[in-house]
Amino acid sequence: MDGTRVAQPVGRWQQLRTSKRWQRNLRHAGSYLVLLAGSAFMLFPMLWIISASFKPNWQIFTQPPIWIPQHWEEVRAGNTNRMISLWQVMVSGEPQKVIELGVRRYTTVIDASLLTELLIAPTAEMGEAAALNVNGILLNVRDWTANGETRQVVALARGEGDTLIVADAQQVQAAAMRLPLDEVNAGGRAEVTIGEEVFRGREITLDDRTIQVIPVGPETQLSVMGAPQIASAALLVPAESVSSAGFAEVGDTELPLVAVEGMTGEYITLASESWQPVIDEAEFDAQALVAARALMTEAQPLPVNGVVMQVSTFTPDGGAPVEVAVLVSGTTQSIVIPVDQASTLRLAQLGGLTSARGDQLNRIPFRVQDGYSEGGEAGQTSSVVLVGESREMSLVAPSSEVSEAFDVPPEAIERALYTQFRIDGYREALQTKVGETYFPTFFVNSFILVVLNAIGHVLSCIVVAYAFARLRAPGKNVFFVILLGTMMLPYPVTLVPVYEIFRDLDMVNTLWPLFIRSFFGNAFLIFMLRQFFSSIPRELEEAARIDGANVVQIILSVIVPLSKPAIATVIIFTFWWTWNSFLEPFIYLSSPELFPVSVGLNFFRDQYGTIFYDRLIAASVLSMVPMIVLFFFAQRYFIEGIQLSGLKG
Repeated sequence: MDGTRVAQPVGRWQQLRTSKRWQRNLRHAGSYLVLLAGSAFMLFPMLWIISASFKPNWQIFTQPPIWIPQHWEEVRAGNTNRMISLWQVMVSGEPQKVIELGVRRYTTVIDASLLTELLIAPTAEMGEAAALNVNGILLNVRDWTANGETRQVVALARGEGDTLIVADAQQVQAAAMRLPLDEVNAGGRAEVTIGEEVFRGREITLDDRTIQVIPVGPETQLSVMGAPQIASAALLVPAESVSSAGFAEVGDTELPLVAVEGMTGEYITLASESWQPVIDEAEFDAQALVAARALMTEAQPLPVNGVVMQVSTFTPDGGAPVEVAVLVSGTTQSIVIPVDQASTLRLAQLGGLTSARGDQLNRIPFRVQDGYSEGGEAGQTSSVVLVGESREMSLVAPSSEVSEAFDVPPEAIERALYTQFRIDGYREALQTKVGETYFPTFFVNSFILVVLNAIGHVLSCIVVAYAFARLRAPGKNVFFVILLGTMMLPYPVTLVPVYEIFRDLDMVNTLWPLFIRSFFGNAFLIFMLRQFFSSIPRELEEAARIDGANVVQIILSVIVPLSKPAIATVIIFTFWWTWNSFLEPFIYLSSPELFPVSVGLNFFRDQYGTIFYDRLIAASVLSMVPMIVLFFFAQRYFIEGIQLSGLKG
């Protein structure tokens, strides 16, 4: 060998890995991954709030979260405004939509006649009780370790001292039964004797025979489900008219029956809850009147438009007697409405009226619920007045309508949902009264402030910036430094003196403090325009002067047309600052009808935020829309204005 090194062939992978093109593509791919990760991190909150704005209220904070807006299927309960939710369960391997008819609690009991051997076990030798499912029956089983041997037992009662009376788990399994808790509790109390031990048990009738049982638990709860068609026959009746009527076997379960006073047949109870008489605010304002109690007869409970109300005869001075329903009762005066004009009087679930605001008529207070939505009427909201007294009502259905029912464990039940982008939150947010106004008023106020501030900044900043950029004056640079120095002043330093100035000018709680200062310039915008004006060739101005133009004509005919990107940037910044401004409007304004969007949204949150999350989020998205639209349509001018004003001159 002559010591000459032979060149080794370069593999394809090594050629690719060492090529400049491959390395450049790798760097680009890494950069894109970083940008995508950062954008996803920034966009996720916005995408979440937009998605949540299309969801119903109950779905916004569910765990696990529902990412795609879903709608819970519902059926109307008879001719009421109550909606009943549909559930989905698996029946014979097929999904089936059902409604919940109630719940049944079950417990494990032991037939005392089948239990023959009992043991005494020290508590120290016992393990913790654990629920064990044995052939569909739950038992509280413990491990008992004694003499190196471990066995499973069920504790029946406490013994003397620190001991437990137990039975072998296999023996208990043969004697155990799962029975409805109400049936067990309905049995008579009995002292059950097994060997030498006496237990507190129950004596129940099962399959035409009477047996003694010992409840040992654990208790479980199952939902009783039935066909959705049952809801169409539902009736709303006073809770006090309902009484127990025993049980009826339906399918594999039993349903508690009730009797309704004044009605024949047997019924099942679908729901028991508080209901409140309400009437549309528009009808209340148009038809309600204040009547002196001395001019009214003794009130009697009578049905008015299907709602039992206190009805009296009111005879005004010099007028004819009229039958009226008492809406709000006062000490010496009451708010009433003629019976034949109470067309919108109805019952509403009290749970949907929790954010009612206060109002008054002739110093008689009453409550109004704004943005009230009745189930099933998509997009239909109204303001209703709460009248009369709330009452407990029961939603019942004839037992003859229940042809099939079955027990289902709670974990086997799923909501019956379908994909739907719900816009009701937006509609309800716009129709919900906030204070004494509505959300669109906040938008109008914000747009007024944006326009006025934009006009003020454009007029004042162009003039001042042109003076600093072009005019020759002694000490101009000193004044420019002083102007820039004002940008360094913290806002809280100037807040109090500026507020006192506007207070002395009697401008507090008006829009004047929120836009008048824009007509006196803005240091940052003046600096930006000065930089841009300095980049415009002076020859253009000199040519205009030769043609006889004065300073104003030069600004309007030469500077402004050439400065459109910079002026657009001024307008964009002004829009951004004004639209998002919160502290100043919050300080200067106290009347809701003057609030801009930022303060109105905060007021909306304080009034409804813990109740109507869907409306609050929809209102938040609406407040974002102008900024998003501005960004997409004006980003070119914004970027161009920043580049030209920042890089030239």
